[in-house]
Amino acid sequence: MRTKERILETALKLFSERGFEAVSVRDIAFEVGVKESAMYRHFSSKQAVFDQLVEDYLTKSATFMGGIHAQPTEDLGYLARSAEIYKHLNDEDFLRLGGSVFTDFLMQPDVLRFWRMISIERLGNKSLAQMWKSHLFDEPIAFQTSLFGLLIKLGAIKEIDPELLALEFFSPLLLLYLHALPFELGSIEFEYLMSFAQRHMQHFRDTYTLR
Repeated sequence: MRTKERILETALKLFSERGFEAVSVRDIAFEVGVKESAMYRHFSSKQAVFDQLVEDYLTKSATFMGGIHAQPTEDLGYLARSAEIYKHLNDEDFLRLGGSVFTDFLMQPDVLRFWRMISIERLGNKSLAQMWKSHLFDEPIAFQTSLFGLLIKLGAIKEIDPELLALEFFSPLLLLYLHALPFELGSIEFEYLMSFAQRHMQHFRDTYTLR
């Protein structure tokens, strides 16, 4: 691993454990095993390290969500294509796709650490508080509301207020994730979370899908 990547990985770990203010450039350099001067060859400041972590997360999130046709957007063409894809998923594929959001993205160590970090820093930072709100609440609900609305028009699910459907589908999953933030991938708690999430998604599908 290159020094820059090691700096980012170490900083994320330390920021998620102690918070941004409690970690110094010296702390990061010591954990990486380099001199502070080596840190400044890659980043102009500790804030620059933090900003890079945020940028890297946003890129990773957009790539993953785009890959499962769930990237929050107001693009009607994209939403229509996503609705067609989701309309034709069988139970097994639906659960696999939904589960992959946890197993392949949200519960990955770097993503867990990122949201632990943001959960600490948002209390004193308005822009991070807005990021917490938009990425974990507003954007998913807005996307799923639009998606469910289109699926209703396609005759794939029952005619119910799509915003209520979005809240009913997403809220238990979000609650499970926020509860999971202290956990590690592969722990007993993680296995329980995944089991509960799968049961919830199957229940939702059994309740609202038109067969």
